[in-house]
Amino acid sequence: MSSVDTTTSGSGAAPKTSYFRKHNLSPTQYAYLGRLHRDGEPRRFAYCRIEGTRRPGIMYVPGYFSKMYIAKANIIEEFCLRNGYPFLKYDAEGIGESRTTQQREVSFSAWFEDACHALEHLTTGPQILVSSSNGAWMSLMLAAKYPERVHSILMLAPAVNHGLDDDLFETLLQSLDPETQARVEAGEAVRFKANWGVEVTCSKRFLQEMKDHRIDIDKPLGVQCPVRIIHAMEDDSVHWENCLDLVRAVPHNDVRLYLKKRGNHRLMTEEDFHLQMVALQELLDKYPVPGDLPPPPAPVSKEEEKAPASGPPREMAALPQSLMQNLFGEMGKRRSIANKKGGTLKSKL
Repeated sequence: MSSVDTTTSGSGAAPKTSYFRKHNLSPTQYAYLGRLHRDGEPRRFAYCRIEGTRRPGIMYVPGYFSKMYIAKANIIEEFCLRNGYPFLKYDAEGIGESRTTQQREVSFSAWFEDACHALEHLTTGPQILVSSSNGAWMSLMLAAKYPERVHSILMLAPAVNHGLDDDLFETLLQSLDPETQARVEAGEAVRFKANWGVEVTCSKRFLQEMKDHRIDIDKPLGVQCPVRIIHAMEDDSVHWENCLDLVRAVPHNDVRLYLKKRGNHRLMTEEDFHLQMVALQELLDKYPVPGDLPPPPAPVSKEEEKAPASGPPREMAALPQSLMQNLFGEMGKRRSIANKKGGTLKSKL
């Protein structure tokens, strides 16, 4: 499968990658938690899993009301499929394919329960937790609860304790009409489209559960693994300086913050994806798991060796060669061959 679709939408539009697809590469399955939801339906959540023989596995922990086919997860899904790593992503309760027909309210506690069940029952061995926004909060709690299962954490615009130290809840209320505000104040769960375009649920119960799971970052966290953090200074949802507190609070010596001057909270540009995969490859290379198998070779035919050199965009030239070959498969290997022959890169992207 080609990782890049060069179809454009409109004059001068940037190429669209296949990571923006709204489907999964593996069939959707459901995990049942053995009890009923508040609405009387069985507690379950949807997930997609890719089997692999290599270690560690990689698990994507979703952000606030984020669906599992988001591009940040899709790029890792394709990477794992190419390179033999196990991969898991899921929709938390009340989101995407995990939403039930009668469900009106979501639970922060249930989201953490879903994450625990996913790590404990749907994966084996050490896992790299790639987490976006609110998912970074979940990942820190997972690392504290399952220290032997968490290999490392990659956080994308982490939103730890988000909304507890500012007026997020009040801001959400003010964006609603007076009638809806009154319903929320009375304890009712109300679903509406937030100003960033995502449909969310607002309730007092959800806010209280967030407070119950607050992480004290003023003292060392119970996280004994390497951590990578990527954040953009133009993020208007979560201030980048919050990451400095996280760096100080994680006791492991190998904690790195990649700070971008440009970019928003979603981190959904091609440049963001490249940085995400560089950080992921760094964790894989620096902390190999004993017994891991070698990566599968990228097949290149004699015709391809004789073909004109082609490869990733020019701005990717500085990426590690191991990442080039793993992420771009045959394109990466052809680039390597071109370099040995003294060829030049010509990209149609």
